[in-house]
Amino acid sequence: MQQVINGMNLPTVWFLFGLSGSGKSFAGDVLSRHYGWPVYHADDDITSAMREALNTAQPFTDAMRDEFFAVLLETIRQRVSAAPDKPLIVTQGAYKQRHRDWLQARLPQIRFIWVKSDPQLIVDRLRSRRDGISVASASALTNDFEAPDPTAEVLVNDGNADDILIQFQVLLRG
Repeated sequence: MQQVINGMNLPTVWFLFGLSGSGKSFAGDVLSRHYGWPVYHADDDITSAMREALNTAQPFTDAMRDEFFAVLLETIRQRVSAAPDKPLIVTQGAYKQRHRDWLQARLPQIRFIWVKSDPQLIVDRLRSRRDGISVASASALTNDFEAPDPTAEVLVNDGNADDILIQFQVLLRG
C-alpha cells in the first residue's frame, strides 16, 4: 500500500537502518519534525536477552534477532494502523540482510534507507552518550553488520539536519 501525499506516492514505512551511532534516531527525529510523521525508535523495544548481550559487549545471536524482528513486524503493523494517514519512520540497526528481506516480504510498503556516517564520528557519538550502547558493544556488533547491495538508498549523516532533509528530498523525488 502506498500513500499519496502532496501528489507523491510514498511508502507507508520508511525504515532507517545502519550501524550503532550512525545517527538513525537523529535522522528519524529530523524527518519526523519536518514532515509531521510519527517516528518509532525500535531499539527502545529490544528484548531482555538483547539488552543483556549489549551490557556484556556480546553480539546478538540469530535467535535473539529472529525473536525481535517478529515482534517488530507486529509493532510496525499496529503503528501503521493507528495512523494510516501518515507514513511511519522506523529507526533500527537491522544488521542482517535476511531480516531486511524478511520485513520487505511481509511489508511490501516498506522502503529501506541506509544511514551512514564517518567512522570516527560514530565513535565520538557513542562516547558522548549517557545511556545506550557502549563503544565496546557497538564494536562487537559492527562485525555482524551486512551492508546492503550498492544500489541501496543512503542518507549520509554528518549531524547537520539541513543536509539530512536535502538528501531525503532527493530520495522522495527518486
